[in-house]
Amino acid sequence: MIYSVKRKFSVFAVAVLLVFAAISEADSGAIILNPTQQKPSELRVYQNAYVKISNTFNSALYDLAIIEFPSEKRVLSIADFQSGQTFEMSFSKAGEYKICYSSENDPRTCLLLDVLKAEMI
Repeated sequence: MIYSVKRKFSVFAVAVLLVFAAISEADSGAIILNPTQQKPSELRVYQNAYVKISNTFNSALYDLAIIEFPSEKRVLSIADFQSGQTFEMSFSKAGEYKICYSSENDPRTCLLLDVLKAEMI
């Protein structure tokens, strides 16, 4: 009987670890456009999950575009994204995307975003 309880607990512990590993694979849902404040490993989100995109620079960003990669299809365009502004969006298609923008000091910056396919465990 004790062996059976230990085995059930072991199976439960492995299942919990797998769930936490799957959850930690993608970010919590926030993308900071300033590359000095954003870790590259945090640029992963799940398909259909809402993500907040924030401008943490002290100045506006211009010609913000979210582009599906490698097709170069524009998913979103914002001409003028002010300092401190945030918006939410979700990605219905898994794959790679580029988030590109211009600032007063830097002509063009692009960040790569991985949108992971949401799967049941």
